[in-house]
Amino acid sequence: MKHYTLSVTTEELQQLHKTYQNHCITTDNPYLLFHAKHHETNIFGYNTGKLVLQGKEITHEIVLIKKIINREDYEAIGSDEVGTGDVFGPIVVCAAFASKTDIPLLEQLGVRDSKNISDKKIIEIGPKLAKLLVHSLIILSPQKYNKLIAKGYNLNKIKALLHNQAIVKTFEKVGHQVPIILDQFCAPNLYFNYLKDETEIYRDIEFHTKAEQVHLSVAAASIISRYAFLVKLDQYSKKIDVKLLKGASKEVDSQILNIYNKVGLKQMPTIAKMNFKNITKQNLF
Repeated sequence: MKHYTLSVTTEELQQLHKTYQNHCITTDNPYLLFHAKHHETNIFGYNTGKLVLQGKEITHEIVLIKKIINREDYEAIGSDEVGTGDVFGPIVVCAAFASKTDIPLLEQLGVRDSKNISDKKIIEIGPKLAKLLVHSLIILSPQKYNKLIAKGYNLNKIKALLHNQAIVKTFEKVGHQVPIILDQFCAPNLYFNYLKDETEIYRDIEFHTKAEQVHLSVAAASIISRYAFLVKLDQYSKKIDVKLLKGASKEVDSQILNIYNKVGLKQMPTIAKMNFKNITKQNLF
């Protein structure tokens, strides 16, 4: 089953609703303006301006919808990160360039926000995207993260520094002016304030919440980042012979104690972000 998500305006949503009115299915979902089925593809039009397609083969429907709303593909660099909500593992940032010719391939692969894709699928398409797209990947190990936190850096400053570095590198590889789209995690003025001491800053950036719905380059960047994160987490797991859990749940709390009892405190900063409450509340220091 393939999925595709697109942000649309209120006018575009109404236009699509009118176009698909003879294919609509009754729904009691209060968040949906309409649910239609056309050529074995389910089309969900949300009142929030999100359009979601689901089906075994959705490429033709995507092309049709773009024609209906007169939407043209454009090239862009998208930047996203993963690992910021995980106790174990690194923070990974990727900035990826998607050209006009890349976009249909990304659609065929079912590229969307990595948070909505299973690890199995990430492992399947992550390497393909890394091979297909011009990109820059930055992996901040837990050890380096912990050192930055000890210096007084907060998470948003760390993310700003990593994104700026990835964007600058990718822009240099692309070699010509393109839109730069960043999944917004703080106000733009704060973002640039975090970078004030950097020698090279890329400033012409479009900040969007849920940016993966704005351009597929962001979704592709999130998948490449997630794939790299999973690879690193697996390496750390093998290092201590424990399958490390993702996230910051109560199960992670228990695993922290088990790891502490097994390998002690010395190795913990090499696999975990030591300022997370899951660790600090356990009084291991």
